Amino acid sequence: MFPSIHIADLEIPLYGIIFIAGVALAILIARKFCMRASLPKPDLLYGALYSFIGILIGSKIVYCITMLPKLIKIWDVVEKTYPNFFKRIVFEITFLFGGYVYYGGLIGAVIFVYIYCRQYKVDFRAFIDVFAVMIPFVHGIGRIGCFLAGCCYGIEYHGPFAVHFPYQEGVPELSEVPRFPVQLFEAGLNFIFFGVLLFLFLKIGLRNGKVLGVYLIYYSIVRFILEYLRGDAIRGGIGVLSTSQIISIILLPIGIFLTVKGLPKRKKAEEITEE
Repeated sequence: MFPSIHIADLEIPLYGIIFIAGVALAILIARKFCMRASLPKPDLLYGALYSFIGILIGSKIVYCITMLPKLIKIWDVVEKTYPNFFKRIVFEITFLFGGYVYYGGLIGAVIFVYIYCRQYKVDFRAFIDVFAVMIPFVHGIGRIGCFLAGCCYGIEYHGPFAVHFPYQEGVPELSEVPRFPVQLFEAGLNFIFFGVLLFLFLKIGLRNGKVLGVYLIYYSIVRFILEYLRGDAIRGGIGVLSTSQIISIILLPIGIFLTVKGLPKRKKAEEITEE
């Protein structure tokens, strides 16, 4: 566990550094094959910057939504100690500066990529094919960052490869028992599937959003199962299902549709006028 690095008097979260490095490396890799999808390299870079903004916004919005029930339950305490509570929110990395939900980031990234493609008249289908291949790669690196930070931790586990995290003031329950290394397990699955998607894209020639469809099928199923290996209760949920399991159920049929049908070709303005 190595949550941050210290430079002079600054404490810099290591997760952010790892994630940014993962995005940069993904862009360099994608530049090698983006022309196979007729996607210009400059658009790959600028679109990736848009997607990065979408990740930050989307993951934070979904996180705040999942935290609302908890906030409502303690609202009486909030009213009595509002100044201190507000300070805690802003400066102790809780609602505004802490916590990101992967699915929110994924949805936000796709939306912002679409915005970029519409704004600069780039073929969204070409971009999303390249983008989808790199999703599990970046996500795998991000999960390594989660392991180092001690977040998204696993259930109590005493079998092979169990990990015992050191005490962390922000998450005191983390060190109470040995835990299943779910972050590293998910990272490994993502790296394997990155290879699968790269094969489908380069060798099989999957195009027109079908790569994204295959990814959504894979990750919806995997994430639904992995939620049972997660030990952090902060994710929220409805009934017996966590927030991520509910989103997985929603995204699975979308993935099946995209894999079978693909994304429809957007009609040009002159074609719409003729009709």
